[in-house]
Amino acid sequence: MMRVVVLRSPKQNDSYALAMQEAGFDVKFIPTLHFDFVSQRELSDAVSNPSHYSGLILTSQTAVEACSRALSDGVLKGWSSMPVFVVGTATAEAAHSWLAVTPEGGGAHGNSKLLAQAIIEYFMGTDRAQLKPLLFPCSDLHMETLPSILQEAGLPLSCVVSYRTIPHPDLQRCLREEEEAILPHGKVWLVFFSPSGVQFVSQLARPLLEAGGTKLAAIGSTTAEAITKIGLRVSAVAMAPTPQSLVSAMAASDHL
Repeated sequence: MMRVVVLRSPKQNDSYALAMQEAGFDVKFIPTLHFDFVSQRELSDAVSNPSHYSGLILTSQTAVEACSRALSDGVLKGWSSMPVFVVGTATAEAAHSWLAVTPEGGGAHGNSKLLAQAIIEYFMGTDRAQLKPLLFPCSDLHMETLPSILQEAGLPLSCVVSYRTIPHPDLQRCLREEEEAILPHGKVWLVFFSPSGVQFVSQLARPLLEAGGTKLAAIGSTTAEAITKIGLRVSAVAMAPTPQSLVSAMAASDHL
């Protein structure tokens, strides 16, 4: 049974764990990222004044949590008639559950590039000069992909850095344990969920990433690009941020 190390914190009844176990993998989770929420007063002022914006962009569940923390009762008020754009179904579900909003497209856009194109299409025909900015709560390490595409299309954006992304306190210890267990003789899949995870893990466990028995999987093309940029090969890319897409990509790679 091949081992799969999922580089994020586990969740209750985790759908990724269930899907990979059903596919015959031995699954282990390593908490990889930790988030410090910042600029809460600035974000609170922003989300409490929807009339100042043309819409809201949420690219992660952490961005949803940042908005929820910034509100006294955790619920967005006054946004029901305004578009809320999200990346992925998990973020859509979090936005609906925590903020009581229904995102455009139900989270069908699996990465920032696709979401940016959907936003541009949504505002097609709108007078850009009259358009208010889109509110974008984000990480200090956010990629410039979405802001660049929107700005090139003439769509104004108001970015509020709402959380800092840092390595999880247990990451180095857990990676060292994996190296000791796997490097001598084993094979393993490492599954990355974000460019930040790629950055931190590569700094702490480069030998594990480069070992002959290690295969790397990425959720989405942006994370895959982060892996290739540090000189490593990606064996599987889940083009949709779903357990089924990940398992299918890994299975296809294993049969090559």
